[in-house]
Amino acid sequence: MKILRVLLPLVLLGLFAGCQLEEPSLKKSEPVTPNSTTQQLFASFVAVGNSLTAGYQSAALTAKFQEYSFPNQIATQAGVNDFKQPLLAWPGIGSYTTQGAGILTFNGFDADGNPQIAPVPYQGTGFDPFNPFLSAEVAGLPRPYNNLGVPAAVLADLDSAISSAQSYSHSAFFDIILRNPKLGNTTVVQQAMMLQPTLISLWIGNNDVLGYATSGGTNPAAPTDKTIFAFLYDALVGKLTSGGAKVVLANIPDVTTIPFFTTVPYMVEVQGNKVALFIQASDRVRQATAEDLILLTAQNVIGDASGQYGPAGVPVGFDASAPLPSAFVLDKNEIATAKQATADFNETIQELVAKYSGKVAFVDINSLLLDAADEDGYEIAGIELNCDFLTGGIFSLDGVHPSNLGYALVANQFIMAINETFGANVPTIDLLKFMEEQQPVKLDLKKLASLPDLSHIPEIFGGKITL
Repeated sequence: MKILRVLLPLVLLGLFAGCQLEEPSLKKSEPVTPNSTTQQLFASFVAVGNSLTAGYQSAALTAKFQEYSFPNQIATQAGVNDFKQPLLAWPGIGSYTTQGAGILTFNGFDADGNPQIAPVPYQGTGFDPFNPFLSAEVAGLPRPYNNLGVPAAVLADLDSAISSAQSYSHSAFFDIILRNPKLGNTTVVQQAMMLQPTLISLWIGNNDVLGYATSGGTNPAAPTDKTIFAFLYDALVGKLTSGGAKVVLANIPDVTTIPFFTTVPYMVEVQGNKVALFIQASDRVRQATAEDLILLTAQNVIGDASGQYGPAGVPVGFDASAPLPSAFVLDKNEIATAKQATADFNETIQELVAKYSGKVAFVDINSLLLDAADEDGYEIAGIELNCDFLTGGIFSLDGVHPSNLGYALVANQFIMAINETFGANVPTIDLLKFMEEQQPVKLDLKKLASLPDLSHIPEIFGGKITL
């Protein structure tokens, strides 16, 4: 595990964390005249998927960051002017705690070096959860949105769900994004086809394993069956390409590369000694090992002695009588299950890319994140980006969804696949310029030298967890 050890990532924290960013306009890296193939491809561009398509970030969906959804960034690069999204007013819909709701914001460190992250409360913002749209124009769009990414959607939802109640995921976003019955009680696939698409981005299936993993293997109790996944995915691609549209689709990242699973270590410091946490594993109560993953949601549970998670007076995780509950742990057996499901799903996707050759372009997001999670990270102009929580640059404050820059990385992968497979000439995003435009301060060596050195801070999350 890495500690908050270098000054540069701390300077860039406001840039990357997702909720403290300025809102620059997206710009093409260089002026490029779209060739005829590009113009034809993007005559009607539609995006289908889940939260990763919607532009969900830092535990909520809200217009300030929906603008950085990877489909919208692609559309901007391709010169599309009418790419419509279901933009939601600030602070959006997503996280909820007793302290607030809406998007998470980073509010600095407390005196002990603990990062202060909390949702923005609806109260005082003028936000109406029953009419969450940014404007009446957005709410009343007489046609489907181009971005039909529905947060929490699973594969089976896209061609069956017409509402939250009538969906496998029970995501409230189906009611917001599909706006049924005004649009005829239609599904995501039906609304996509209503737009007579010429190009469709498809990134789906993540939640078919992620839901299992982020719940510690408890809800649902298993990933989607691989045979069912293969049948549904094949049928989905068949329908999306049936009208002549081209499809650019992405595979599913290994969940163990994202900071939601890699930030909180399995060992804690007790009176100067490191000891392994007691966990409720899938087979028994035992101490955690390096083969287990402690979820980001465990940060406020470890050490709790209220009696909510074990006997009153016994701190959770420090005694076998009060193990860290299974919902906060992905043990080695559950990791193996998640990895196998991901491998099976990605094998299916690869087979379908071959089956629909000429109609489908492939994006290997799994490899992108595996590279970023590697010790050397992902480098842009000497700046290292990686999958670390808060300082890595790629992920937002929820540890699951990308930051603005993370979505730009994804957009570039899609653009390159579109260009290579279909002969388009969409310019990729100049990532260095993208970072420079969003910097709250210019990188200045004198300013760097004057910053306090926080790299010695050994503990975060209430002093309970040692990185």
